[in-house]
Amino acid sequence: MEEQNTKNHREIDIVGLLLLLWGKRKRIIINCFIGGVLAIIVAFSIPKQYTSTVVMAPEFSTGSSMSGGLGALASMAGFDLGSLSGGEDALYPELYPQIVSSTPFLCDIMNMQVETKDGSLKTSMYDYLVNHQRDPWWIKMIVAPIKWIKRLVGSEKKEDIVPLDATEMSLTRRQFLTLKSLDELISVNVDKGNFVITLDVTMQDPKIASYVATVVSENLQEYIGKYRSAKARKDLAYTEKLYTEAQEKYYKAQQAYATYADQHQGVVKMQYQIEQDRLSNEQDLAFNVYNQIAQQLEMARAKVAESTPVCVVMQPAVVPVKASSPKKMMMGLLYVFLAFFGTAAWYIVKDRMIDRNK
Repeated sequence: MEEQNTKNHREIDIVGLLLLLWGKRKRIIINCFIGGVLAIIVAFSIPKQYTSTVVMAPEFSTGSSMSGGLGALASMAGFDLGSLSGGEDALYPELYPQIVSSTPFLCDIMNMQVETKDGSLKTSMYDYLVNHQRDPWWIKMIVAPIKWIKRLVGSEKKEDIVPLDATEMSLTRRQFLTLKSLDELISVNVDKGNFVITLDVTMQDPKIASYVATVVSENLQEYIGKYRSAKARKDLAYTEKLYTEAQEKYYKAQQAYATYADQHQGVVKMQYQIEQDRLSNEQDLAFNVYNQIAQQLEMARAKVAESTPVCVVMQPAVVPVKASSPKKMMMGLLYVFLAFFGTAAWYIVKDRMIDRNK
């Protein structure tokens, strides 16, 4: 019986709340309309952002054959045996976002030249982010008085647009903050199941977004290629040095033998014959060494080509046609919902407080 009364009481409360909201429907509708108008104002005040996407499938080594055999099963469970197999490749795809976010990598992007879609602006990426970004009107209202006060007291300093050099390990505060903002505009996501890399670049100009996405993907591929072929390239450089030395020794031995043979033609003395045989042996020995190192050089070049990974670009960067943000429809629905929920909550709390006081 007590349960039935409680149930009836709850039903009465729900009906009472619905009747309360129905009685205040005009105010709720007005507030929802105001919320929708505010959403339109805010949505059209926020500058449009365009996102360009590159999808890549990199080639990487998982080390031993055992780890390669278990890789598919481990990836299904969300694990990566490549980093635990003890193989040569220590640069697995999970580290790619950290590579793109590194200061040297971002500095290279900052120094490149970009051009807007309409061709009205051609400048460095750093200058574009610092001086050519559009802000909402309320940001301008906040920043304008601060700039005016700085000009009045003479504390505003104009910073020259100079190339960023990460090797100096010294960045100004503005350069550091600009690097951080660029890092937020670049997103790298790695699918742990199949290691497909999705690179997103968001900019206020669609052409710049597409160009930056292309450059970032190319720089990332170049970085990975240099890392994985670093040892092979080092061996190649050493083999090329040995090849040059062996070639010089062979040419000198060949020249010495030819000169001695030309100067002692027709001489039958044994001591001249012995010297000629010695020079011939030195020439043959130098040629054998030269020939072996030449073969090693070809193998070293093949090793560099083998160790350089191939990254398949499944989806290249294209100039986006439609803005990715702001999402005006979603923003409008959110503002209307907040207006409805806030107004309804206000009347419900107010009604409960009145009942409690009575």
